[in-house]
Amino acid sequence: MRLRKDFLVISIMCALLSFFLIKAFNIQKYGYDIGTSTSINKIQELTAQLKTLESSKEQLLERLQNLESQISRYENMIAENIYMGEEVQKQLFEARVLAGLTDIHGPGVEIVLNDRKKDNIMPDEMFSITDFIVHDSDLLEVVNELKAAGAEAIGINGVRILGNSRISCGGPTINVGKDQRFAPPFIIHAIGDPDALAGYFQRSDSIYHILTFYGLEFSIKKLDNVNIPRYYGEVSFNYAKPVKEDE
Repeated sequence: MRLRKDFLVISIMCALLSFFLIKAFNIQKYGYDIGTSTSINKIQELTAQLKTLESSKEQLLERLQNLESQISRYENMIAENIYMGEEVQKQLFEARVLAGLTDIHGPGVEIVLNDRKKDNIMPDEMFSITDFIVHDSDLLEVVNELKAAGAEAIGINGVRILGNSRISCGGPTINVGKDQRFAPPFIIHAIGDPDALAGYFQRSDSIYHILTFYGLEFSIKKLDNVNIPRYYGEVSFNYAKPVKEDE
């Protein structure tokens, strides 16, 4: 009964954590057409709203950190009272890593992916200008190759990549994650065996050879320590349910 109560407390804390996490990073944005009104009053109003939103975000982040600390304490208390507590703590950590809900670090690689420099494009080259820029499909292929090479965590320009993260075309930019949008260069970090991660791109069918053939920048650096931040956003399952043993 004590164990069930402890898990109930953790469930409540997780629910609160999700609430503040969503609030902190999904604050509704105020939209104004600056082109229709550039008065001093309008600028002051927008500036005041921006400060209010930033202050609210900081407060929610502080509340989020406090809730996470409380959850960690409850998890440690339960693990200490359960047989093989160390194994339980390990499973909890692995679950957090898989869910992207914790900052992590470790050895890995840093990849810089960028468009071909304009001054290196010759007028008589028999290629389209689109062959010299990074596309969403290129970025997705790099991520897929990192996963195939054994990457345990991946981040693009500081955004944690999860299994359901979006990488799609956004005009002159590329959409990454839920609502982030980036222009090149793209800085990709991955945690794993540095030799295995870097070596995978030397395969004959790697996207590395295709992009460098067209002159795009594609550099790979092995690092002893790579920092990848946690995922900030909503994680929910509305349709997937655990399978019970009697089903």
